[in-house]
Amino acid sequence: MMKIFLWSVAPLLAVTLVYAEPIGSNDIYVLDANTVDMTGQRIRLVGFDPPEAGERAGCATERTLAARAGARLRQIIRRGDRIDLQMVACPCPPGTEGTQQCNNGWLCGRLTVDGQDVGATLVAEKLAHAFVCGQYSCPKRASWCAVESPK
Repeated sequence: MMKIFLWSVAPLLAVTLVYAEPIGSNDIYVLDANTVDMTGQRIRLVGFDPPEAGERAGCATERTLAARAGARLRQIIRRGDRIDLQMVACPCPPGTEGTQQCNNGWLCGRLTVDGQDVGATLVAEKLAHAFVCGQYSCPKRASWCAVESPK
């Protein structure tokens, strides 16, 4: 029992230690508009919902917007002087955080650049929807394909 507990907490402790130091723009790799990688650890950014890319997109408009949103996140990070990643609890059932049953095993965080939440910036620029989850689950995603036929 203790081994399982320590194993599930170890990635969070490692991430916390890594992010205690200042974060440079080259330390973050943007996978998509709400997923980043730092030192091999994938982190889902919370508080906003950008369009999906590739086969996960519901239509061509969504794919196009996804590319723009990811490019904009890269630009925000690249131009920033002060980057901060705050780890937060993922909205998953108790006991599942850090497992495949919760967010594909990825951790969750809030990213700010020069004091500005990147999700709020993407929402203001219409490259993401505001997306507030409850403690253990998230609401249904809004469509990016309202006036377009699927895929």
